[in-house]
Amino acid sequence: MNYYTYWSISDLPSNTRSFDVFFWVAIVSLILWILIKKFKRKNNDYEKLILLWSVGAVFSLSVIMFSYLKLYTTDTTEKRIQNLLNSPNVFVVEGIITDFKREKQVKKMATITWESFVVDSVQFKYNDALLGGFNDFSKANNGVFRDDLPVRITYGKENHEILKIEIAK
Repeated sequence: MNYYTYWSISDLPSNTRSFDVFFWVAIVSLILWILIKKFKRKNNDYEKLILLWSVGAVFSLSVIMFSYLKLYTTDTTEKRIQNLLNSPNVFVVEGIITDFKREKQVKKMATITWESFVVDSVQFKYNDALLGGFNDFSKANNGVFRDDLPVRITYGKENHEILKIEIAK
């Protein structure tokens, strides 16, 4: 059967690399240093001086780390993801979705939707919690999954975390 990839852990946005984080910290700290230098009034309690030195230290450290990460390290994220997908702790199940359920959990500040289904006696469960979706499948309420949908799912051994979903064409 032919499948197309609906979602994969390797498709996650990898545009936030560690050197990008240090780049933006350096930019923000430089702007903050300039604003403190220009607008903070000088008092006899050395507050302006302490702020300037502190923000300057953060800027310096950020520039050093950005330079190191950009020039002397290589990003191996894609290679590690492919090694994960091909490791012995990852299994693939192929079949049709059965026992599809959607439950809404109302909390104090948010409503979380949980979806679960079974493919060939393997149960999967996921939610759309705001902070729970990092490097996880969390597309609840997507309107794609239903009973009798033929799928192939690559998943982790321990918690049945979904790593890749393929849907039959």
